Formats: sequence, structure tokens, C-alpha cells
Amino acid sequence: MHDPHATMSKGDPMSGKSRNLRRLAWTSSAGYQMVELLVVLAVLSVIMAIGFPLYLTYARAQETDGAARTVVVALNHARSLAVTRGISHTVTTQTNPNNRMRSSCVADAQWCPTPIYTGPGTDGAGWRTLENGSRLTLGPAITFNALGAATANGVLRVQNSTATGSLDVCVNPSGKIRVQAVGAACP
Repeated sequence: MHDPHATMSKGDPMSGKSRNLRRLAWTSSAGYQMVELLVVLAVLSVIMAIGFPLYLTYARAQETDGAARTVVVALNHARSLAVTRGISHTVTTQTNPNNRMRSSCVADAQWCPTPIYTGPGTDGAGWRTLENGSRLTLGPAITFNALGAATANGVLRVQNSTATGSLDVCVNPSGKIRVQAVGAACP
């Protein structure tokens, strides 16, 4: 019977192979060579050099889109207030440096007990401020009547904090609100 735990003799052909395997295992566990580390660092540097500017472009585009969506929410809210209360509501804006908007009732005190809407997302005076340093660069007052239609069409323009991207929020006379590229026709 052969004992697996017995040591091999010098004349045994397996003893040389096992020694070589142990030597191979010891040299491969020593770590990476400097050339391998430099190649990995070079590859990572190239990926970062390409990826970081793309990420910044994406982040700025999302900032602009988020600001436009904030304006759309404020306009839709004023429109829904006009319809549900049966009283016209106007969205007034303050462009740069304030970059804010608010909804107010367009009627006398008898029909409009709370002339300026204050609620979630607004401060005590009813102002809703754009976040992330986004700016309103064009902001006419938009009024919605009790049927939800706008008294006139208008375009509000938002711009990201680095002034590298802008979007228009178009309000047409039917009351439809949409985000579009700068300079596109507002039907």
C-alpha cells in the first residue's frame, strides 16, 4: 500500500516536478511587474480622458432639462389652479439674478382670497426658485384662463449654470406646454 503522506525520495521522478510547481507558485505570487502596472494606469488614463468630458456634457444637459421641467411643473400647476378655481392665474417670472417664478390669481379679493399661491416648492412669498444655478433668461408673464387656455403664447428660456446649454418652454394659446430647442417655432 502506498502512503500519500510519505515523502518522495530523490530518485522519484515526481519529486522534481513538485519542486518546480512550488517554485512556479512562489514566483507567480510575488505580485505584478512594473510594466503591467504602467499599462493598466495608461489604459485607465485614456478612459478617464475620454469619459470625463462626456460625463460633464451629460450632467450639464441634465441640469438644463431639469430646470425646464421645473418651469413646466410651475406652469401646469398655475393652469390647473385656473381650471379648478374657475379664476385666471398668471405665472410671473424674475430672470437672472433671481431666477424664480410664482403663480398668482388675476381677480379681485372677493374672488381670489389667496392671490398668491404658496405651497410645496415655494417660499413664504410664493416664489419657486430654479435649482443648481440654472437661470431664467427669458420670462414673460403667462396667464391661463378658467378653461386652461393661455391668453397669449409665450416662450420662457432656461439656461444651465455654465451658460453652455439652453432650452425653451413654449406655451401656446390652447394652453399646451412643451420643452423644445432654442429658436424652434412655438405653435
